[in-house]
Amino acid sequence: MKLQIRLLCTLVCAAMLGGCVAPVNLALEAEKSQNDRILKTGIAALKKHIKDLQERGDPLGDYFYALANSDGWIEDVKDPVAITALFEKAATKGVMDAQILLALQEAGSEPVPGRLDYGQGPSEDLKAWESGLSKLLPLLQQQCYARRLVLTDGRPRVRYYSIAYKVWPEFRDGYYRRNPDGTRTLLKDPERLNLWRAIDKQCVVPESDFLDIQRKER
Repeated sequence: MKLQIRLLCTLVCAAMLGGCVAPVNLALEAEKSQNDRILKTGIAALKKHIKDLQERGDPLGDYFYALANSDGWIEDVKDPVAITALFEKAATKGVMDAQILLALQEAGSEPVPGRLDYGQGPSEDLKAWESGLSKLLPLLQQQCYARRLVLTDGRPRVRYYSIAYKVWPEFRDGYYRRNPDGTRTLLKDPERLNLWRAIDKQCVVPESDFLDIQRKER
């Protein structure tokens, strides 16, 4: 008799718990579905912005198309070489952002330009680092930032990044050089730190342009 009562209690508890868990699962599924809709709506807005620019013949549309493929908002092109070629196409049309990110790509020996959410330090190839920075420095004296398409809480916008900010911490913290004898030397450079940090401090970064509100085109 005691065993039957214990079994009955177990079944009742399970039923009660099940009744509680099911609405929670439904709420989570509803939230996920809503987030998916917001994400899809935001990405659609980014794609429309790119298409509108391209249809107007604005080379910035080619740049944003290249960057959207690099960042994964668009998956028309996945091969790193082909994505880099898209940036080169925009650069030949005079888009400074594309020229800047190509130089930064060379400096960091990155497979594709962009990825501005991540660090942009040197790799083992310090010759590429120096070559990329030598191209980047005069570009930043003309335009100190690069634009990127992002979503903030689902809202599509153009965000501006100070590129020198990606460089000067390397001279402050140091980066390694591999020596012929197998040892590694930590390189720091206060003079170059001051140079690149000054460019960053003097860089006037425009406010983000939200694409889901009426605004004047720059």
